[in-house]
Amino acid sequence: MKTIYRASDILEAHIVAGMLNAEGIEAEVAGFYQQGAVGELAPQDFARVMLIDERDMERAEQVIATYEARDPKPTEDEPGREDDGGSDSRLAGWLLVVALLLFLLGWGVL
Repeated sequence: MKTIYRASDILEAHIVAGMLNAEGIEAEVAGFYQQGAVGELAPQDFARVMLIDERDMERAEQVIATYEARDPKPTEDEPGREDDGGSDSRLAGWLLVVALLLFLLGWGVL
């Protein structure tokens, strides 16, 4: 086994290992219990993704390069992104209206 990726935390290590496994590349997370033993201290190279078969090294590096090149936050000028959170605020508004109507019905005002 060979270390293919050093993650910032154990969650990221599991994400990368899952991506590799989804591509048919056997990988596992190492250092899981070591990170828990130090509690709230900063991770010290505990979260690692280990490659089971070193013959998959090139494919694994391509998958990891794609993962690292991702843009986690869409930019404002990104085409096709119309979601400004308006649907959430509209739903909250409708829920408020329904709650108010139920309140008024309960008091016999309506």
